[in-house]
Amino acid sequence: MSGERLYRMEAEARGSAWRARVLTGIQRFRFYKGELLAPTNRPYVVLSISQDEGALSDLIETDMGILLIHERVGPIFMNVCPYDVQLVRVELHTSTGKTDRYCALNVLRRFEIEYLEHSNEYRPLSADRLYFLSNQTVRMNLFGHMIAQDVNSQRLYVTERLKYALQAKMVTGLAFKQVKEKTA
Repeated sequence: MSGERLYRMEAEARGSAWRARVLTGIQRFRFYKGELLAPTNRPYVVLSISQDEGALSDLIETDMGILLIHERVGPIFMNVCPYDVQLVRVELHTSTGKTDRYCALNVLRRFEIEYLEHSNEYRPLSADRLYFLSNQTVRMNLFGHMIAQDVNSQRLYVTERLKYALQAKMVTGLAFKQVKEKTA
């Protein structure tokens, strides 16, 4: 087990108006598999958001669950965890024009971090329906990586070192939730 604490990283909850919409066809499964994408001269995907560029945060969530990061945040990931992520060029259409200052965060390290175990406990929902409870446990080790994505839930987990590096640069639009020992 690693000595570092683990944190779940996610975009700040701001509402659907702050979520970027994918305009072009994208092979989402390639992001969810952690597949290394071939670099291209043109943007890999085109997105749209109804906010103006000056009001956007450094981290934006898309409607497909993929995170976009501003170009000023990219060097943090490349310095702290260069073999764990890939930054993929995107074109973002805002209400004031289009920008190429954002990249899609492609997390290359994926393994099973969360485990769901069935329990014998249940709760009745109605007269003819039951809700079975399960226990969720979290593996507290990323095996030397700074960031990883859970295979089942697609949630991102980061180490304390990457969290502090992002907080030191005052990255906006980002939320961390500390993962408790053995339970989520």
